[in-house]
Amino acid sequence: MVKSPLEISRAVASLLQEDVVSVESGATVSEAVGIMVQKSVRNIFVMGKGVPIGLIRDWDIVRRVVASNLNPETVKVDEIMCTPVASVKADAELSEIAAIMAETGARRLLVVLDGRVMGTITAGSLLNIVSHFPDKNTREVLRPIAGLK
Repeated sequence: MVKSPLEISRAVASLLQEDVVSVESGATVSEAVGIMVQKSVRNIFVMGKGVPIGLIRDWDIVRRVVASNLNPETVKVDEIMCTPVASVKADAELSEIAAIMAETGARRLLVVLDGRVMGTITAGSLLNIVSHFPDKNTREVLRPIAGLK
């Protein structure tokens, strides 16, 4: 839970999803899938010594394990995770969040405050908020996230 509104920007607070679903480095893909199913999520962070070191999306599992006819019981999450993990500081504004997503191609960012993970921001939640801004400049900043030129 966020302790002080001064530590986190209004933009981040409005988009923050505090439940970060993760699996430890060294776990099997099968273990990761079990957690993803239990939590009803399509992405899972891979943690190494308490620090996020990668991200696995459902598509990574399909493409890198299932389509390659590999055994999810023996393939380790470290072998298929995407790196590096994109993150944003808790005091970031919408334009910064959008710029990081556009530059990195990440659709999910970790939100970090004083070195600890506060939660995540998704491209979907960012795009959803655009409809609440009549300001053309704000909408233009967010266009790259939607894949618009």
